[in-house]
Order: sequence, then structure tokens, then C-alpha cells
Amino acid sequence: MKNLGLAVLVVLSGAVVMCVEMAASRLLAPVFGNTIFVWGSLIGVVLTALSAGYVLGGRLADRVANIKTLAAIVFTGGLLTFSIPYISPMVLEAVAEAGLDERFGPLVSTALLIAPPTIPLGMVSPYAIKLLSTIRSRVGSSAGDVYSLSTVGSIAGTFITVFILIPSLDVRTVILSGGALLMAVSALYLSKMSKLITLALFMMVLTPAGYLVQSVAASGGEVVYVKETLYNSLVVVRQDEILTLYLNGLPHSAASVKNPYSLVFPYTRFFELGPALSPNATNALFVGGGGFSGPKYFLKNYPNIRVDVVELDPDVVDAARRFFMLPEDSRLRVFVEDGRTFLQRGGMVYDVVVMDAYAKTYFPFHLMTLEFYRLVRQRMSDDGVLVINLIASLTGDTSEIFWSEYKTVGEVFEKLFVFKASEFSGGSVQNLILVACASASCSLDGVEARVKDSWLAAKVRTNLWTAIPSLEEYTTLTDGYAPVERMINPVTGKPYSVELEGYGGSLPTLFYAGSNAFSLTAVFTALAVWFLRLFWRNP
Repeated sequence: MKNLGLAVLVVLSGAVVMCVEMAASRLLAPVFGNTIFVWGSLIGVVLTALSAGYVLGGRLADRVANIKTLAAIVFTGGLLTFSIPYISPMVLEAVAEAGLDERFGPLVSTALLIAPPTIPLGMVSPYAIKLLSTIRSRVGSSAGDVYSLSTVGSIAGTFITVFILIPSLDVRTVILSGGALLMAVSALYLSKMSKLITLALFMMVLTPAGYLVQSVAASGGEVVYVKETLYNSLVVVRQDEILTLYLNGLPHSAASVKNPYSLVFPYTRFFELGPALSPNATNALFVGGGGFSGPKYFLKNYPNIRVDVVELDPDVVDAARRFFMLPEDSRLRVFVEDGRTFLQRGGMVYDVVVMDAYAKTYFPFHLMTLEFYRLVRQRMSDDGVLVINLIASLTGDTSEIFWSEYKTVGEVFEKLFVFKASEFSGGSVQNLILVACASASCSLDGVEARVKDSWLAAKVRTNLWTAIPSLEEYTTLTDGYAPVERMINPVTGKPYSVELEGYGGSLPTLFYAGSNAFSLTAVFTALAVWFLRLFWRNP
């Protein structure tokens, strides 16, 4: 029984370490995106914390080796894991307010959130080796068996988290479940007080008394749908008659319940420049679906145009059908795959291509390179028009990514136009529209009369940006060199302002109800009581 219990604690500890590492990326995404710096921070901090745990676990095992102490170590790791969802809002907010960039922001956040529970979980393996070797009197085989069990747990934790838990549950439930499992199993070997702490904590924060810790609320809006997808944390919020799609905490699309074909965010209205500059267009492609605002507008206002949409995330497509009134139309085809892969397969030639796959915290570099835009051009007609939505500025240190993209696209397309989607100055981070024409004869003359949206007709000239800088200092983005993470540093350094979308309403700010004062007090009380007993009394 002792050997079985030891094996279970080792396997669970290894599984939860990987579970937390995988799930924590979703906690960081709304603030820092899914960049290489986020994953580098997660991997580096976890390895560092495990190394520290190995040292501490080995030294503690040489002083005292028994199953109860091992259970106390696991319980500590479980309790600290359980507290992550409650502490993360405060930590992420503090790091964001400190103005740390995309390199040090995720590093500091990960160190504060993930390192504390990982250190005691790292102590488990060397402690278990010592404990098992005292039973068997064979150190080598004991070490091999323990590290094998720990690795099996890590493998299981990785696959179960990625393929089952995250697609099925919200990320905070995933993390809480890992911590709760460690606490529940290890408490079996501990005192009655430890069991009481576990039971009381679960009662206070995992029942209606704690407002169902995983419920997601919105200030000024009603959350109607939540889904952890393979690629995003997806939330649909309704405020009055407006439905807004949030991906990783950022608004990506909105629709009016009363008028589902209208364009709520002004930047989407600039998509109409595509057919306006290619008046004989019959085929349009949208790379990036979101709430399908642009495709729906094209279907209603351009009856001669067939619309193809490529969206990577199948759950985004499902949300568009369920909540954003995406119609069943013979002129609409939806493809669930990567945009570049879709274009490489060949097939339809397009007169209009709209790139709406970029976000404030995530720029997929393989959709921004010279090779990609050469591929796009190959799939376009001779008078085709490309419309690109980017979030950046036109001047200052937040403009580099835009002008690098401008230079890259300009090496493939004959004529370029730049538009601001808002009334903010060129130095403000905002939605910027880059229009690229395959034909050199492309002109804005008379384009105002060809657009259906009267607002856009008035903005074609006023929002046109003509101050094009010298492009020598900017980088042509290629598959071999596209330092996108470095370029978006100043952009991701500030909270996203939904005012840049131009929507006059008060869009809701998402927060987790699990961080309410009652549950937060319960978690901190449990931490305080446990550590007092751990260091001064028998746990």
C-alpha cells in the first residue's frame, strides 16, 4: 500500500506540472499574446523551479524520509496550484501596470505564478527515490522507477490537458482540478486538520457559496458563451443589442442582433474598398473569420460575389453560426484550416482578398512574409485587390511592424494605399488598413461612389495616409527572417483600447468572478493556515 501510494503521488505530481505549464499559456495570452517569449518563459521558469525542487527535495530526504512528509510536499504543491486562478488577475494586472515589455512581462508573471507550486512538485522525485530506496535497498533501480513514473505522469498530463481538458473546460477549471486532485490524494496521508482545510476550501470556493469560481462575468454585459478552444479562449458577450466575440480577452468581432448584416466596428467597413476598387469582382476570400462581419456584408450588398472564408479555429466558426447569425448561403464556403495551407492547395482565383487574421497580441508571421504574399498574388486576378487589417501606428516606435509589412507587400503588388480606421493621430496604436492592388492602373478616383456604406464614402479621402516614410530602414519580412515578436513589443506593452475600434458603446471588460473577495479570502486563509502548521506544527 505504501509503494502504491508513493507511485500515485509521483505520477500525479508529474502530470500536474505539465498540466499547469500547458494551461498557464492561456492565462498569459490576454496580456502578452502567444509569442515565443511566453512559451520561452513558461519552459524556462518550470525547468528552473524543478531544478530548485530537486535540490531541496534531496536535502530534505536526507534529513527525514517518510510518506507523510512526501504527502505534505505534494499537498503544498496542490494548494499553491489551486491558488493560481485567484492570484493571477492581481499578478497580471500589476505586471501590466509596471510597463514590462513582451520579454520580461511574461517572465516575471510566470515566475510569480508558476514557480511557487512547481518547486514543491519538483521535490517529489528525489524525495520519493530516497523513500523507495529505504524500502528496497536499491538506489539505482529506485531512481529509475521514480523518474519513469514521473515522466509517465508528465506525458499523460500533457496529452490529457491538450487533447481533453482544454478543449472541454475553461482554463481555470483545468488548473483548479489539478490542484484539487493533488490536495485530495495527499490529504489521505495527513492529519485531520489537513483534511479539514481541504474540505473547507473546496466547500467555500467550488460551490455556490463561492459563486461557482469558474463562472465568467462581464462588467456591463452578459456572458452568453465560453469555450476553451484548441487555439483561443473564446467568449461571447451580449450588451444591449450588440454581441461581441472575444478571443484571448480581446474583442475580435461584433454584430447587432437587430441588424446582423451591419458593420459595428468601423475598421471592417474598409473591407469594402476591395470590391470598390475591383468593380467586376466575382470571387472574394477572407483569411480569418471571427464573427464573419465582412463576409455577411459582402453576401448582402454584392449579390454577384461568391465568398470563401478560411478560419483556423473550428470553434470560432461554430460560434459564428450559433451567435452571429452566419447564414446558410450557396455563395458562401467556409474552410477550417490555416490560410497559407489553403492557398497552397490552389483552386479558385480571387478578385478580392481580405486579410483579417492579425490581432494586437498575435501576428502569425507565416501570414506576413514575402513568400506568403507572392502566394496570395498567384491566387489573384490581374486587377485583384488585397485588403489587410493591422494593429499598429503610423509614426513612432509602434510603427515598425506596419511599415515593414508595407515594404514587404510592396515588393509583390503594384500599388498601395494606407488608411486609418479611426480619427486618432498617426502615432496612436489603432486599426490600420493597407490596400494593395495587383494592377498599376488602380486608382481611388470615383471610388466613393462605388461603395455601399455612406460612412466609408466620407472617409476614403479624409482617412487616407499619404506620408509614406523612407523604407530603407525597415525589414522585408521573409520566411527566413520575420522578427514579429520584437516588432510588436511597443504595441503589446499597453492594454488594448476598444475605443480604437470606433464603437461608441461601452464594451464590457471581462473578468473572472472566481476572484471575488469571498473566494479570494478563503484561498489566502487556507494558505496561511497550512504554512503555519507546516512550519510550526505537525501537518
